[in-house]
Amino acid sequence: MIQSMTGFASKTFVLQMDKENKTNVTMSIKALNSRFFEANCKLPHAISHLETEFVKVMKNKLRRGYVHLVAHIENKSLFKGPVEVALSTVQSYVDGINAIKEKFGIKDEIRLDHIVLQQNIFSVADQPIDDSIAQTLIEAVEDLCDTVIEARHVEGATLLKDFELRIAAMDKEIDLITSRAKDLIEEHKQKIHAAIKEIGEDENAMADARKSALFTMLDKMDIHEEIVRFKSHLHNLSTYLNNDAVEKGKQLDFTLQELAREINTIAAKCSDATISAHAINIKVEVEKTREQAQNIV
Repeated sequence: MIQSMTGFASKTFVLQMDKENKTNVTMSIKALNSRFFEANCKLPHAISHLETEFVKVMKNKLRRGYVHLVAHIENKSLFKGPVEVALSTVQSYVDGINAIKEKFGIKDEIRLDHIVLQQNIFSVADQPIDDSIAQTLIEAVEDLCDTVIEARHVEGATLLKDFELRIAAMDKEIDLITSRAKDLIEEHKQKIHAAIKEIGEDENAMADARKSALFTMLDKMDIHEEIVRFKSHLHNLSTYLNNDAVEKGKQLDFTLQELAREINTIAAKCSDATISAHAINIKVEVEKTREQAQNIV
């Protein structure tokens, strides 16, 4: 079974802070194509310290792709500590206001709202969360990853069918090339025999050079080795698709590169219209398959 690199999962659950306090948490994971594993997390400040753990879980389960994790906490105040007053800052504001009053002869009294509306008077710090709450959040990310993997398998099944159709098409085309190559070699052998017969028993250097050129031409046209290697790579492609490994996208891509190299060599060595037509068909299938391979883990 193969996995696509794309998938999405979302869940909302209740996070029990203590016996009296709880809040709703919504988390989602979106996975997209990428050559390597990349993660981006958008988290509330109260749980941002868990980002490393979240990334570790996603890398272990999802293996490859661009993964975007978003978390939203409904009641963030539950993660806040008590309100603290910066008394030294208040004193500075009072001294400053008194200085203004004295300088400009203002008689008004300082009221509470003159102070509390100023900046940096109050502060609220995030309080550390319990290990049990952290574990609940990590398990939620694990569950989301499992759901993403299920979605990846569904799309992977569709990709597998497409791969199998394209492999069958390439296999058919290479068989047609093999058959035509045999006929082509026989045709050229007959031409060479006729040319050699025409040269006859002539022992001069010109005759030897002509014979050598004819045999060299025949050797250059022989694409048997390339066909064998192409079929071997095609077999490997099917093997990779059906093995138990989770990550196989890169293996498929490298194998398809080898297929492209062999079919290019075949087309270059045989200047035959029929073989060229079948080679073009294979090149099209290889490129389409490589595009699909970019979406496989």
